[in-house]
Order: sequence, then C-alpha cells, then structure tokens
Amino acid sequence: MQVIVALSMIEAEYMAIVETSKKALWLRGLVETFNIIQDSVRIHCDNQSAIHLAKDHRYRRYHKIRQWVMDDKVIDLVMVSTKKNPADMMTKTIPV
Repeated sequence: MQVIVALSMIEAEYMAIVETSKKALWLRGLVETFNIIQDSVRIHCDNQSAIHLAKDHRYRRYHKIRQWVMDDKVIDLVMVSTKKNPADMMTKTIPV
C-alpha cells in the first residue's frame, strides 16, 4: 500500500534517499554488533536537486535526512552520473 505520493521526480528521488538511508543506517548498526565500525554510509544519487534538498535546512517534509547528512554525518550523498548508474539501465532508451 502506498501512503505517500510524490509530486515531482525530485521529490520521488528525495523520498528514495530517505528510505535507503533508513535501511543503510539499520545495516550499519547491525554490523557494529560485529565490531565493524563505519564513519558514514555512502549513498549514490543521480539527481542533484534531490541531494540539494537533503542538505537544505528549509525543506522540512522529510527533514531527518538533513540531520543524518549535515549534522551527524552518518550519510554521505554522492552524485553519480546517469552513464555510470546501473539502476538506470532499464529506464533509459538504448542508443542505436
């Protein structure tokens, strides 16, 4: 069941960052039980605007991500080129 509807592609990518970050931080906590300590978790995103929203203190709809990225520094958001993003493989047209 879908409880939130994104109003734009930027918002959809931003919500995906939040959900991915929640899972990544849970996994980070799990591996800490095995004495494997990580400073931060790197998450790649191909939407520069979504990364900007995650770092912008004025956008409060899903503001927990800003705390993780800017204050706690446990999430490291990195821009990835569409050409190097394997997740986009089935969403783009194939050149002739």
